[in-house]
Amino acid sequence: MSTAAAERPRLALHELDRVEGAIKASSDWLASLHSRREALIQELDDLTRPPAPKESTPCKRVITRGFEYRGQIHTKWSFIDIHVDLLKRLWTDFPERREPMAKAVSWYGNTRSYVARSPEALFRGKAPGWARMHSRELLDGWYVDTNLNLERMRRIIPAAVQAAGLRWGQDVQTFWRRTELSQ
Repeated sequence: MSTAAAERPRLALHELDRVEGAIKASSDWLASLHSRREALIQELDDLTRPPAPKESTPCKRVITRGFEYRGQIHTKWSFIDIHVDLLKRLWTDFPERREPMAKAVSWYGNTRSYVARSPEALFRGKAPGWARMHSRELLDGWYVDTNLNLERMRRIIPAAVQAAGLRWGQDVQTFWRRTELSQ
């Protein structure tokens, strides 16, 4: 065998050792890169995660205007809408208490009754057109005065609620201005 032919297996073994060394070095380097990649992913997750909600702060619901009736919140645009819609719920849910509710709210008026069977009965001595303009039909032939200020509404509604047999502040409450409620 010639020297060149005898030299070939030794060179091949030497090259194989170098290739295996390179593969091992590459594998170690890849393992190191994989490990660093996992560490970077974890660090980025920690840095970009939104803050955990504070458990001590209760969620709040903001009511601009409205009322709570038997556990349900109703938002309204205006004071008169609060007044009329709350009375409408009482008139709907307690038809047998309509007369006592109408009598209870009339105690707060000197010349008018605030709830009556006709617009004209709401405003004695006023023209029928004026009476219709300042009233709304409440329910089943009952009419409500809409020519009221906030202070008058604040007195009338609790009287109607109590006459219906509900508890003011527990079963029914009003929110005349922006209010934050804890949930």
